[in-house]
Amino acid sequence: MTELSEPCRVPEGAGQSGFPEEGTRSETGSFPGAAMSAQLAAALECAPTPVGLWEFRSGRLRYLNPAGAALLGFPDGGEAFGHTVADVCTDTVVEQAPEVSAALTEHGRWCGQTELRHLRTGTPIPTVLSVFVTERDTDGRPLLIGAIAREPSTSGEREHPLLAALADADRRCREQHVLAELSRLAVTADLDTLLTAATGMVTALLGPRCAAVARVHGTGGAALPVLGYHGPGPRPSTVAAGCGSLTGYAAAEAVVVCCPDRARERRFASADMAAHGLGSGIGVPIGHDPIWGVLTAHFARPRVAPEREVAFVSAVAAVLSTAIDRLGVEERLRHQSLHDPLTGLPNRTLALERITAALDQAAHTGIRVAVLVIDLDNFRRLNARLGHAGGDAALVRLADRLRSLVRPTDTVARLGGDEFLILCPAVTGPAEATAIADLIATVDPHPGAAPITASVGIAVTGAAVSPHELIHHADRAMYRAKATGPGRYALHSPDPADPGR
Repeated sequence: MTELSEPCRVPEGAGQSGFPEEGTRSETGSFPGAAMSAQLAAALECAPTPVGLWEFRSGRLRYLNPAGAALLGFPDGGEAFGHTVADVCTDTVVEQAPEVSAALTEHGRWCGQTELRHLRTGTPIPTVLSVFVTERDTDGRPLLIGAIAREPSTSGEREHPLLAALADADRRCREQHVLAELSRLAVTADLDTLLTAATGMVTALLGPRCAAVARVHGTGGAALPVLGYHGPGPRPSTVAAGCGSLTGYAAAEAVVVCCPDRARERRFASADMAAHGLGSGIGVPIGHDPIWGVLTAHFARPRVAPEREVAFVSAVAAVLSTAIDRLGVEERLRHQSLHDPLTGLPNRTLALERITAALDQAAHTGIRVAVLVIDLDNFRRLNARLGHAGGDAALVRLADRLRSLVRPTDTVARLGGDEFLILCPAVTGPAEATAIADLIATVDPHPGAAPITASVGIAVTGAAVSPHELIHHADRAMYRAKATGPGRYALHSPDPADPGR
């Protein structure tokens, strides 16, 4: 270690943060463009302990303080630019590189005895090196690595608690940030966005090979669909239920499951883990009574998951559970607001939404849209004869009959009272619509009762028309059909003398 021969100073070119702007250099080194106070920058320059920063992927040196430059044989830290870590390392470090890289990726730090090399003389320098992640990308992968070098005889016990405390504080900070962001999404995002974010955050923070969310409730069968996934391809579409997988076992037992070594696992089958090169995993149920799904994190190597990792995955699962409950309530409320409570059919509001979408598509494709308005004949008399319960039963039977007549792409809606609507979003012309009207003849209100009839009005798009206009045209045609007798249909025409059928 060398003594400084001049007073400590903040590097020239430094901005208000104490770091120089990107691409600038100082006499003793160059800081990366991250924010740092002038006081901390000066402290690093004055520190008697070698401190350096390098890029994780390229290994390019980004900063050496004067003590680090003296240790490695650079006249000043600025000369370190253009060099990589490999230039100042012996074969010992090269052999340790996979271990160091894995530790940084998974835990954010590594400390151990190694051997650096003097750049000018090539002399090996036995060193205890403590390295740690100082900056990560948006996916949680290391970007910038910090390093502190000490002589083996003085490295001591003082450094390890400090580094552990710094790493723990960094981990807690990142966990809180991730959970806060996920909680924000839980209030606003849709399910796909939420599951994609949750699995991505788990992989970014814990560093597993992959993370996934599988749906359990309401699926049944031998396979559970995978709705969210983050990891290398190909993305699995299902996982085995029950004892066929870690996911299935966590769902079946309704417990958090930790598998430290899939080769020694006896509670559930681990063939899928072996096939995908996975050695260990964590599975946490999402929701309860019933369980909605399972969040899993799988690691490449066998390992005992620390309690903090299990707690973090459990916290993510809890946020997902709350969000899924919110989405379920919203979906039920939306369904209630858009569907008729008696028949379960779409109501007028949803019918208008779908007619609007069909007309927008027709404007771009040239297809034609048909709307049929159906009204029961003499419904008031039917209600008086059968009572409200009998009248409701007749409406439900008509709804069921209409569902059975239309194509999968068509919509059957109840506009109110005894009036129904059918939307055919793609027809070649009036003939297709009248073919459906021909089938809507009678309704059997209940066994032993006299059948009742319905009148039908049909409107098919020609020129540009609004959803309300299209329904109005079909409604007028329906009244024309009703005027000619029960059980008839009429096609809208600009000519009011058109007799219909």
